[in-house]
Amino acid sequence: MPAEAGAMFMGYRLLLVLCLVLPGYAPAQQQVSIGFPPSHRVVVLSVPDKPVALQVDLRQLSVQENTLRPDGAAARLLAHDASWTLSAFVDPASKTLDASGLREYDWGGLRKGPFKAEEVKTSERGSTALLEYMVDSFQGKNLHQKNVFAYMVSGDQWFSVHISKVGYSADDDVFFNSFLDGVKLLENFQPDSKTRFRYGSLFYLQQKWPLAIAQYERALDLERAKKELPQSEWRVLVDNLGMAYGISGQLEKARRLFEFGITQDPEYPMFHYNLACSDAEMNNLDDALQDLKAAFRYRANSIPGEGMPDPAKDSSFEKYVNDSRFKAVAQQLCPSSHETASGSICD
Repeated sequence: MPAEAGAMFMGYRLLLVLCLVLPGYAPAQQQVSIGFPPSHRVVVLSVPDKPVALQVDLRQLSVQENTLRPDGAAARLLAHDASWTLSAFVDPASKTLDASGLREYDWGGLRKGPFKAEEVKTSERGSTALLEYMVDSFQGKNLHQKNVFAYMVSGDQWFSVHISKVGYSADDDVFFNSFLDGVKLLENFQPDSKTRFRYGSLFYLQQKWPLAIAQYERALDLERAKKELPQSEWRVLVDNLGMAYGISGQLEKARRLFEFGITQDPEYPMFHYNLACSDAEMNNLDDALQDLKAAFRYRANSIPGEGMPDPAKDSSFEKYVNDSRFKAVAQQLCPSSHETASGSICD
C-alpha cells in the first residue's frame, strides 16, 4: 500500500473514533442500546478481482458511505445511528502481518490520537484479533464511548471493522457480541451482477476502458443468466459497455451489443441512438439515420434527467455534418440544443 494510503488507513480510524464529538454534535436524547429489531441487513465489502470479501451485518444502522478507492484496491463502509458508529475497511496489505500483527500496527497509530484511551484490552475470537478501549471524555464532552475493533488478514488483504457506542452501558455488550458474531470473511467470493456493475462503473468514470469492459462483461453475463439489476441500471450497464467498446475501437462489438439491448428493451431511445453512432462510425449512414429516427421516436422513454444528445454536435457524426441527408434529419429531430456538463442536449 502506498505511504499515503497507509496514512489514510490510520487517519480514518482517528476520525471515526471522534466523529461523534465534532463541533455541532449533540447526543441523542434517546440513545439506542439493546432491543434492536430482529431484522438483518448484511453488507458485503469487496474489491475487484480479489477472492475474499468482508461480510458485516448492519442491523439497524444506516449506511453513510460505501465506496471503492479510485484505484479499486481498497473499500470503505461507514454506517451509524443515533449513538452507534461503524466503519469497515478492506485494504491491500503493505507488509506481511497476521491478524494480531495488524491490530498492533493499527493501535500504534490510534494510541497517538488526541484522546485518552482507557481500559485497553486485546483478545482473540478464532482467527480474528480484537481490540477494545473506552474514551470517557473529549474536549470537555462526556462520551463514555466504548470502541471495539476486529482485525482479519487473508492473503494480501487486510480487513478491519470498528464499532463504537456513545453512552455505553454493560447492556450494550449484547449487541457488541452479536455484531462481532456477524463479521466474517467470505472465501472464494463470487460478485453478483450489481457488484460487477459497480466495479465497472468505477473504472468507466475514470476512462479505464479495458478494466471497465472486463467488469461490465461479467455483469452482463450474470444478467443474461438471471436478471437482477433494476431496469435503469441494466440500461446503463448495456449503454456504458457499448460505449466503452466503441471508444476502444471495438465498433462491431458495440453495434452487436446495442442490437441486443434493443431486442430486450426496444423502446429505450439511447440503445437506438448509440446504435446510430456505431453505424455512423462504421460508415453506414443509411442505417444510422434510421436508428436516429427510432431514437427520437422513443425520446419520452429516456431515463429521467438523461436527455437526448444533439446528433449535429456529436463527434460520432462529425464526418457527416455537411451531408444534406444528415443535416436535414438532425435539424428535424433536434432543432435546438443547449450545453451541459455531459455535452449538447436537445431542447
